[in-house]
Formats: sequence, C-alpha cells, structure tokens
Amino acid sequence: MTAAAPLAERMAPPAEWLALAAEDLRALAWLHAEERSPDVLAALFGNGFPETLTLATPDTPAAQAMYAALRALAGDDCDGTPADGALPASSADDLAADYAAIYLTHALRASPHESVWRDDDHLMLQGPTFAVRDFYRRHGMQVPDWRARADDHITHELEFTALLLERGEQREAARFLKTHLLAWLPDFARRVGQRAATPFYAALGALTLAACEECQRRLPAVAVIPPAVAAEPPRPGGCSG
Repeated sequence: MTAAAPLAERMAPPAEWLALAAEDLRALAWLHAEERSPDVLAALFGNGFPETLTLATPDTPAAQAMYAALRALAGDDCDGTPADGALPASSADDLAADYAAIYLTHALRASPHESVWRDDDHLMLQGPTFAVRDFYRRHGMQVPDWRARADDHITHELEFTALLLERGEQREAARFLKTHLLAWLPDFARRVGQRAATPFYAALGALTLAACEECQRRLPAVAVIPPAVAAEPPRPGGCSG
C-alpha cells in the first residue's frame, strides 16, 4: 500500500482554476465592499450566482443558504412572485440596516477588520493591521485610503488574495490565508450568522468562509513560522552559533 503524499507535495491547481478562484474572491469582496440593493442582488441571482462559483459548489450548505436568500429577493424564477417554501424577502431597509450594523456602526460587534478580532484590546489599526500592510507592501500593493478603509478590512484581504492567485503566487496566497484571513474569518462569519437580521448577510459570511477554506485546501500547504521565532534578535557579540 502506497503512503499518501505529504501535504506539501499536493499537486498545484492549474492556472485556469487560479483565475476562476480569484474571480470568486473578487465577487465576494464586491459584496462586502458596499451596500447592495435588492434589485442588484436579484440581478446577481439571475446571472447564476452563487451556482457559478468555483470555490463553493451548489451542494455546500453556505452556497445553499446564499441561493435561498437571493431567491427570496428575486422571487420565483426572478419574476417577482414568491416561490413555494422560499424565505421571506428582506426589504431594502432591512439590508441597509444589516450592512450598517456590520460594516459601519459595528452594532453587531462583528467587525470586518482583522485587528479587532486578533488584537488583545479588540481595537482597529493595531499590530495585525500593520502586519497585513507589510504583507501587501512586499507584493507591491497599497490600499487607496487606509483612513476610509483600513488595510485589514475583509474587502482588501479578499482582493489581495485574488491578486496573488492571478499572479500565480500560490504559496504566498496560501500563507496569507493561513496567517491572516482565515485566522479571524471563522469568528466573523459565526458572529454575523448569529446576529444578522437578513438571510443574505448571514449567508454572505458563511459563503466567504467556505470559499476561503476551499481555496486554502486546494493550494500548496505552507509552514508558517510564528513571528516571535522569525524575528528573533541576534545574540550579543554577533555570534550565530
């Protein structure tokens, strides 16, 4: 019996898959970036979302939840009439209130910023933010205006991962997912799922997590050295032995 190959030796996904995965992450980033109206979301459903996703097949619970939420907004067959067994449609006001509570006022205590989840004091613009900024800088990326939307906002982190995939930098994408995005996204998705008033935003958190986890699963495994070890200072006297 042949032993299974180590994770580090997983076959790398083809370029076509990387492009499709990047497209998925950019679509999810777009949904997190701004409040989208019921009409826009219904049109998205009419264009095949989320069934068109590469990172979340239609039989996954997160994709099914998003399908149900968008189906309710679109109506049966997108003609505006309720479908049998469908979720109640959320109004524009419902969606606006949820968007504000998650991304603007933080009323749900489900911040879209990594630092709030990973900093000991749960504050924005702390150490995790600058670690993310440094990761971006090493790859020639800079956010347009960190005052308007900090470097570690979920939108930026998804777009950066997509950029790495498009460049074919698979190990760096896997490393960023492991050390940053997936280090806090499970908590964010769980909190939004528990507290969001609309099925759409509850599903969006779960779908984003499912997509990122599938992306990490398909990418090469990477070893991550804890910062305290990686940044060990030289010993006194300059000795290295």
